[in-house]
Amino acid sequence: MAFLGKARKEDLIILARELGEEVTPDLKIIDLRNLIVASTNYEMEFVKELLNTVISQRTEEAEQRKLELEIEERRKREEREFELEKLKLQNESFNSAGNGSSRPKIDFLSMIPKFDQVNNDISLYLILFERQAQAADVPKEFWASHLLSLLPYEIAQLVAREDVGISRDFEKVKSLLLKRYKLTAEKFRQLFSRHCMSPTATWKDFAYEVRNYFHGWISGLDISTFDQLKELIIVDQIKRRVPPEVREHYIDEWSQLNNVEKLTSKLDDYDAVRTKRDFHTSTPRKGAENRAYPTLKQKRYPEQSPKFSENPKPEKKENRSTLTCYGCGKPGYIKAKCPSCTPREKSSSNSITLYTCHASVSPTALLDIRIGDIHGRVCADTGATRSIAGELMFNSLRERGVDFQKMEVTMVLADGSQTNMEAYTAPVSIDIEGRTVPIEMLALPKAKGNRTLLGTDFLEKSGIVLDLKNKSWYFSDKPHHKIYFKEDLDVNSLQAAGSIIANSCQLREDEGTTLTPEQRKKMSYLLEKFDSIFKPGGDPTPYAEHHINTGNSPPVAGPPYRMNPAKRELLKKELDSLLADGIIEECESPYASPVVLVPKPNGSMRLCVDFRKLNATTIADTYPLPRMDDLLTEAKSTAYMSTLDLKSGYHQIKVHEADQDKTAFICPFGTYKYLRMPFGLRNAPATFQRLIDRFRAGLKNVFALSYLDDIIILSETFDQHINDLQIVFERLSLFKLHANREKCHFACDRVKYLGHWITANGIEVDQEKVSAIQKIPVPTNVKEAQSFLQTCSWFRRYVPNFANIARPLSNLTKKNVQWFWGPEQQDAFETLRKSLITPPVLKQPDGSKPFRIRTDASSYALGAVLTQGEGPEEHVIEYASRLLIPAERNYSSTEREALAVVWALEKFRGYVESQEIIIASDHQPLKWLMSIKSPSGRLARWALQIQSYNPKIEYTPGKANVLADMLSRPTNLNEDVPCDIFAVSADFPVRKSKDIRQEQLKDEELKKIIDCFENSSKDENFANWTSRGYLMTQGILYRYSPEVETEEAQLVVPFQERERVLQQYHDVPTAGHYGAEGTYNKVASRYYFPGMRKYNADPAKPDEVQKSTTAQPYELMNSQFPETVEL
Repeated sequence: MAFLGKARKEDLIILARELGEEVTPDLKIIDLRNLIVASTNYEMEFVKELLNTVISQRTEEAEQRKLELEIEERRKREEREFELEKLKLQNESFNSAGNGSSRPKIDFLSMIPKFDQVNNDISLYLILFERQAQAADVPKEFWASHLLSLLPYEIAQLVAREDVGISRDFEKVKSLLLKRYKLTAEKFRQLFSRHCMSPTATWKDFAYEVRNYFHGWISGLDISTFDQLKELIIVDQIKRRVPPEVREHYIDEWSQLNNVEKLTSKLDDYDAVRTKRDFHTSTPRKGAENRAYPTLKQKRYPEQSPKFSENPKPEKKENRSTLTCYGCGKPGYIKAKCPSCTPREKSSSNSITLYTCHASVSPTALLDIRIGDIHGRVCADTGATRSIAGELMFNSLRERGVDFQKMEVTMVLADGSQTNMEAYTAPVSIDIEGRTVPIEMLALPKAKGNRTLLGTDFLEKSGIVLDLKNKSWYFSDKPHHKIYFKEDLDVNSLQAAGSIIANSCQLREDEGTTLTPEQRKKMSYLLEKFDSIFKPGGDPTPYAEHHINTGNSPPVAGPPYRMNPAKRELLKKELDSLLADGIIEECESPYASPVVLVPKPNGSMRLCVDFRKLNATTIADTYPLPRMDDLLTEAKSTAYMSTLDLKSGYHQIKVHEADQDKTAFICPFGTYKYLRMPFGLRNAPATFQRLIDRFRAGLKNVFALSYLDDIIILSETFDQHINDLQIVFERLSLFKLHANREKCHFACDRVKYLGHWITANGIEVDQEKVSAIQKIPVPTNVKEAQSFLQTCSWFRRYVPNFANIARPLSNLTKKNVQWFWGPEQQDAFETLRKSLITPPVLKQPDGSKPFRIRTDASSYALGAVLTQGEGPEEHVIEYASRLLIPAERNYSSTEREALAVVWALEKFRGYVESQEIIIASDHQPLKWLMSIKSPSGRLARWALQIQSYNPKIEYTPGKANVLADMLSRPTNLNEDVPCDIFAVSADFPVRKSKDIRQEQLKDEELKKIIDCFENSSKDENFANWTSRGYLMTQGILYRYSPEVETEEAQLVVPFQERERVLQQYHDVPTAGHYGAEGTYNKVASRYYFPGMRKYNADPAKPDEVQKSTTAQPYELMNSQFPETVEL
């Protein structure tokens, strides 16, 4: 605790409060130190780091205050100097007024407000100033000094720096101010041409503004006669029609060309030079494309035929343009438009032109759309030829795996000016009012805070017609079905082409359903105020680091897994994304774990690292997770509830620098290490929970519960809820933690938390926990009745008088009893089904006991039960079941059983994460699959998904797994299953399991392995055979071979049967000729014996090959020759 000696008292007070301790100002320094050390949250390394942060913040604040004082002192000094200068000017003005001018008799300065450079237009303000000065009879020689007193200090000092003669002349001061705000005559012309009426303004206001802009335009050019005005308007009309490339040619003098003769002379000179080049250009290059160029205006050529002059008909199409590029000689182009001479980047991106315009008012054509799970309010813009994704939409699409391609865009604005911008494009499907429209969406990453636009490409493709007059729109094929534009969500103005203000932080429609409009406005304002916590990226939190303690264990490494070209490309994109976000970096490390790509629910891929070897050497972190029953006991019913979900919470925690090399993974593109905490590490949940507990420790007077990344805030009143959320948001900002706005829910009257619904009326059990049992249909035959009774019998000790209740059903299962279902049977069925979903069968979890997950998979469904307790004390926590999708029904039995385990772990994650887990399955191969050294295919992905749970897999015979067995075989699915007549290949058994076992026992080597498996005391030899892939089922020995792609086990062939097996693949008429390697692959997919590849490669002797045999083919359950049966 010596490090506490460097801290001041105020530092110790802050530190103690951060640790959750109550502090009073009268405590002495020694008392504060003792209080900190005695805190339950005290950890020396953490407290030391926290203290350094507190001291550094205090130091920074002190330096900032010192700097602010210096700036304030300098500002006051400059103000005093300015005031002295202003008094000097006023004194001189009054002296000159005493020589012949009269001073104003009224207080002129009270008639006009001071200039606000944020909200006021300087040109309009100067006009107002002149009118008020004239109305007050203020002599013009006083105008400059009065104007200076109305301007902000930083603006007035610009005038004070000028010579005395300039600062006294109002016209010169006015010119300086207009120049300061870049209001030249050309700028006034643009304002006059483009100015739009504000939604809150009247037409009189609009007319006044336009009139003043017009006045500024003509006064800046000294227009004083009608002829000059007429000349100016004609010049403006000509300029509007000049092509952009001509305007660019005269860009330096464009604003000074305000005379018709001068302007037209310049334009004719340009055309003459270009035409001369067009007629005297060299012969076009060989292979140049001969394409007519659509001329922008009628050209005058030096020579015209008499026939053309006498009878002026339109030129023929082939003679309309003889233009050639003077850069490369290509016909039909000027150089500015020539594709060969246009400079391009070396990248493969395409260049497109986007025509749109600037706007200064809030958009009116707002529509609601949906892209996937993203909802948004966007602007329909007929001035944009392309649809543009705003900043929020662009980031959201990228997070969901949408692949954007880089390109270059030329933005052409309404005034003809152009600018090149980096852009990205991707195909998306936009849903609007029940219609799906595929479109190519453009994104401008450098345009910050821009609004999503729907351009004319989308409007034309979707058939949308905008009715701006009635503020509505409709589909062209449904003109009578009008849909009104949506209201804007506090968007002040559009700043650039395709701009949008992101509204992701606004309260969604499914949130705050009981709030008043005023309360919703307050909540939305709070979310917008702290919108930074919902933005991705940023530095890791300084309040936690993940350590990987491997003790004295040597580094672990393994070769990379194989990947096909398509997956390699996906892996490269994922690596680039992680590198760009600062999650990983390249390295050289003695550690190397392989990677696989795991599909996300949205179809994209997630990079997962196989850390199983590293986890095996990592010393466990014993930091406890909170007990769920304690959290539910603490939870109380309140009127206002919000839930927070942290965005990629693990990636917000830094890996300790000394341990980063341990996270290294190897792939086809090199070796990389994690800078942020990845998924799959053994102690990652403990590190994350430690961070969350530190976060909660500083939330004073806020009722908040947290379990890993799920945080819930409960408040009695709305005002208290707003205050609580603000405290939580401020703490999130302090910890540099970011939340996922899409998964957060604010101001709700009911929220789901840890498998329960917390409502204003109390805590309710989530019906999903028991829906699998509630949906059990009434038995329709003896087999279904037996299955239901077996399930109920598992918990018969919890059901009083079970035998009498179940007697009407058990009687139906007896021999020679006719099936009958009446009221008595129905009552027994309902009573037993209800007992399965109520205490004591269904109980709350106990965090001190291990969890057991019982799983089973049938050919069409999965079943899982989460339980606790041993033997007769076992009770249910939650039930779950689901049907398999068509693709999953094609899985092998082993894959379906593995899928059931993965699905159950994800389903019960809130209960079992960081807890001791036992998975009970009646499929014995799972024990080997979860410890396989070189997994491949989907089994490898699933193995990585469950590695962070570190479960223990336990084989349970089918008779003892009745709970999961019943859930995985639901009846009466209410599905229409088509029944077609088709040909199916069916393999019929020709050899019994008993005979195969006897043949294996004849082989001495195999007999040793079988005896080892059947020995009740499992020794080291058993572990050795298991690690090599051997397993037994129904008394027969199998082996999983890592060299074979199939996910099924191979039958182990005894020595005396090997030649017979190979003959079946070599000699029978249907075997084919695949060569040594092809034949080996076919045999190895079903059988295994040591040295099989060498044995298969040896050529067979002619006399042995031609020998016939009457022995049956050696199979476990299947014939080598399937028969085709018509069903």
